[in-house]
Amino acid sequence: MTWVAIARKDFEDVVRSRMVWGIIAVFLFLMGIVTFGASAQIEDPSATDVIFFFTNVGGQIFVPIIALVVGYMAIVGERQSGSLRILFGLSHNRRDVLFGKLASRTGVIVVATLVACAFAVALMIALFGSLPVRTVLGFVALTLLLGAAFTAIAVGVSAMTDTRMRAMGGAIGSYILFTLVWHPLVAGVHYLLEGELVGLQAPGWYLFALRLNPLEAYRQAMSLLIDGFVPALVGWESIVEDVPASAFQGQGSLMVSNRIAGDVPFYLTEWFAAVVLLVWIVVPVAIGYRRFERADLN
Repeated sequence: MTWVAIARKDFEDVVRSRMVWGIIAVFLFLMGIVTFGASAQIEDPSATDVIFFFTNVGGQIFVPIIALVVGYMAIVGERQSGSLRILFGLSHNRRDVLFGKLASRTGVIVVATLVACAFAVALMIALFGSLPVRTVLGFVALTLLLGAAFTAIAVGVSAMTDTRMRAMGGAIGSYILFTLVWHPLVAGVHYLLEGELVGLQAPGWYLFALRLNPLEAYRQAMSLLIDGFVPALVGWESIVEDVPASAFQGQGSLMVSNRIAGDVPFYLTEWFAAVVLLVWIVVPVAIGYRRFERADLN
């Protein structure tokens, strides 16, 4: 038996539970609210406006939080219940357990996201008659990557910890890091190096350091995809940066292409943001596996 068997069994267990159906229901409800909300608030709405609204709310709040909830108990729950001993008794090793759990929990997020996106596409076709296919496909792909990245973070945390409370703390802490700490931290480093706050024109390394945040990578990639600035949950540009007020009146001024002199370097492009999300799928799991492999499970 391999990690595939563990993934299949874990996925079947999750599907039989109410969790996956609750997640799908939340996604469907969210997509419906966003679609009709965008249609009601905007004078001449389009499918791109709906995608913008979901990126701003769903992509930065619901997808990461749901992925963390799905993944944070994946391994530590089995560890506390003693089920790991049963798995090891069936000739599984720790690598099989980790990758099997990662695959199954990522599968849950992928299925829920695809169902919700299919529902949203049907609504948008009914409302607008046509869709920007490239934008929709890019939106779905990036949202799947974001969900997979946060699932990997949660499973990695679950592998590193030995109690539910620590795993929960790690999951909550990671979300706080990406939403409330990352941008001020990078801005603080710039201030220490340059002696002043960064302005509208920012050095490439500064924007790249921000882009290493998976939420920022997703947001900036979506901004490029829909050709419009997608604001963060917290407007750090107006708090920890010296950006003129006029830049916030025309949201396009804050796009990466307008903040850097000359051509946009490859590490700030749309496709490289996808690479950043892939890295966040690999690194937390690798660190979690290293800790899990050495942990005393007795």
